[in-house]
Amino acid sequence: MDSVSIKAKVDAEWVAFISAKKAEELDRIIADEGLNVEETKTFVDNAFRDGAIPVADTAITKVLPPVSRFNKNNGRAVKKQTVLDKLGAFFERFFGLI
Repeated sequence: MDSVSIKAKVDAEWVAFISAKKAEELDRIIADEGLNVEETKTFVDNAFRDGAIPVADTAITKVLPPVSRFNKNNGRAVKKQTVLDKLGAFFERFFGLI
């Protein structure tokens, strides 16, 4: 908020501030979880457009890093739930702010 001046358009600066924080946090989630960058951004953009994170949709599989489905201990379900939880929290934090 230090970047706001008395001559600035507060609405425009608020949108820019929230947009930058939103992009920063999404990039951190993508890096931390090793997600597909373009698919994740599309998934999140669609969630904001539709008003919810799709938990029963197959679109999440495009976001996740590749994991062998044939390995008994691949952790795919755990990874999927972890990513859905993080993206859900991200969505709840930013939905409606801009």
